[in-house]
Amino acid sequence: MRVPVVELVGQPGETRELTRAVPPDAFGEDPWGPTITAVHGRVELALHLDSVVEGILVRGTIGYEIELACARCLTAKHEHVQCQVAELFVDPLKREEGEEDDPGYELLDDNTAIDLSTLARDSLLIDLPVRVLCSEDCLGLCERCGADRNVADCGHRPGQEPDPRWAKLTELDLPIE
Repeated sequence: MRVPVVELVGQPGETRELTRAVPPDAFGEDPWGPTITAVHGRVELALHLDSVVEGILVRGTIGYEIELACARCLTAKHEHVQCQVAELFVDPLKREEGEEDDPGYELLDDNTAIDLSTLARDSLLIDLPVRVLCSEDCLGLCERCGADRNVADCGHRPGQEPDPRWAKLTELDLPIE
């Protein structure tokens, strides 16, 4: 999602607010990565664009309504994620010799625009929960037949039969201390 910044470039101290609700496809076809099943509704931007000597500093919040798969049963779970962002989009002309590039965080089109796609993706991926559960008491999928144990009882019980990969260990005769 490109944002024009012509009036800010080279004007340290100038600021502009960017408050919008935009569709997820404004950030590209599939910018969110494999972890997120879908982004629903609109992506809410509440950002301040500040002109600084090195480029444009973007601060504020980005809100998402995302769909993730439960870690146990794989059913879809919707979550609202609000991310705090603060990132400097560097003017390539102000970059110091030997300074590392940060792809996606530089001024574009002869310093007239910035692209918020990388910022939106990175902020969302960093703020994702490590493990998503549809509910705390989710029973997950059956190890033997793959049935969702939250929906129906397939009759298999965990621990009924030993895992065949570990079956040989039952033959060990270890001394009891």
